[in-house]
Amino acid sequence: MDDLDRELLTALVHDGRLTFQQLAQMVHLSPNSTADRVRRLRETGVIAGYHAELDLLGMGWTLRSLTDIKLMDHVERQDFERQLVDIAQVLSATHTTGEFDYQLRIVTTSTDGLQYVVDELRRLGAREIHTRIVLGEVLFDQTRLLRPPLGPRR
Repeated sequence: MDDLDRELLTALVHDGRLTFQQLAQMVHLSPNSTADRVRRLRETGVIAGYHAELDLLGMGWTLRSLTDIKLMDHVERQDFERQLVDIAQVLSATHTTGEFDYQLRIVTTSTDGLQYVVDELRRLGAREIHTRIVLGEVLFDQTRLLRPPLGPRR
């Protein structure tokens, strides 16, 4: 990946709907060369896809939380994950090392909604649940990954 690829990726991260013509003007290449580079980035898996980003607050999901889960000993991880998919308020589940088995990102419209999710997690086999309400979040742009990392790169 060279500097031109990084420029293309930066532009696409900010607006995935740019045309090859628009991208070409931004990076000072022909539209055909730009299209070839973008195709190569897709084929090599650097570009995983294009998507619309939803505004959770605008959709009414005003309460965000991080919830750590410790499963009961008899609960199989795969079974828990399979059932977790049915709880729409759970945005992600990260299987972790350490004291807890999972960290969940949850969105709800109220504390009553959060209580419902917690009750469902207990029904699915959560033995211990520690929830923290998110007061604020600093989101970083993925183009940060196009810069050289600090420290050793391995």
